[in-house]
Amino acid sequence: MTVLTRPHAAVVAGAAGCSLLVARPLLLRNGAHPTATLATLFVALLACGLLWPRHTTSTAAGASALLVLLVGVGAFVLGRLLGGGHAPQPLVLRVVALGSLAAVAEEVFFRHFVYDSLRPGGEVIAVVGSAVLFALVHVTVYGWWVLPIDVAAGFVLSWQRWATGSWKVPVVTHVLANLLVVL
Repeated sequence: MTVLTRPHAAVVAGAAGCSLLVARPLLLRNGAHPTATLATLFVALLACGLLWPRHTTSTAAGASALLVLLVGVGAFVLGRLLGGGHAPQPLVLRVVALGSLAAVAEEVFFRHFVYDSLRPGGEVIAVVGSAVLFALVHVTVYGWWVLPIDVAAGFVLSWQRWATGSWKVPVVTHVLANLLVVL
């Protein structure tokens, strides 16, 4: 029987989480209830990110969390203003709740679990790796046209993680960014 080392187990867990995110369109086929299916997926990612044991110390840049939050939210507001678009109609609580759950789960997964798993390779690897993986898992849902936007979003969120040493600021920013899309 082979026992996975901690780094190998992190690769397996990270690959499984990313695979599930990439497979979202397939999971919703054959009559699957979209809200229940997506909520289950996001709760599983949230659990993986929160329950994964931590053995790292913070090497945060020490920036003010409020300033970093405002810069990140400002970037998403600017993107919404420049990008235009329109909110889906009708706006329902389900859309807001599922979008918020998705944001929290993705940030716990990418800025907590994936970021921390990549940190032994250095902060640059953690920032770039978590941002690029974040962007790639959205391609199957939104298409390749969204890749540059999601790479930029991933870098803002990963920068916030690095600058504050916490995954909580990117969570707030991502929730607000998802709300901007539906407002």
